Amino acid sequence: MFRSPAVEEVAPTGDTLSDDLIPLSHLALDLAVPAAGWADFLGRRAITFVPDDLGRDCGRRQDARRLLDEQRADVLRRRAVARQQEQEAVEADRVRRASIWKGLPADQLPVGVNPSTVMLQAAKDARPKRRTPLEEALSNSGTLTYHPLPASDEAS
Repeated sequence: MFRSPAVEEVAPTGDTLSDDLIPLSHLALDLAVPAAGWADFLGRRAITFVPDDLGRDCGRRQDARRLLDEQRADVLRRRAVARQQEQEAVEADRVRRASIWKGLPADQLPVGVNPSTVMLQAAKDARPKRRTPLEEALSNSGTLTYHPLPASDEAS
């Protein structure tokens, strides 16, 4: 009733050249197709492509392996760069958060004093104070800082 079709066995030709070739369409499954096209991309890497017995553009297996190795190395490099940037961002955020003023604890506020007054005074006290010329002269640093007087508009 049902007959199986005759299976024709193909004798191996002994041509291993076609076994060594990878069609570029198959390579495109693992690698993104270059924007400039395969011809330019492979030409810059001195990789030749030839048509196989079906007429498809193909490259050698060794060249495909080299391209896949380059892609893996690029992915690893990008991951390392991303990891480094993440660490730098975390450190920068830690430094930024450490520089944010936390305010004053409630137990340090005197009774009956407005909290904003205490905080403003604490901020003023935290600023570096200007040294007098006598303090600079006695410090034996050898340099004196010139502090010009503010300009007045009385001359006009």
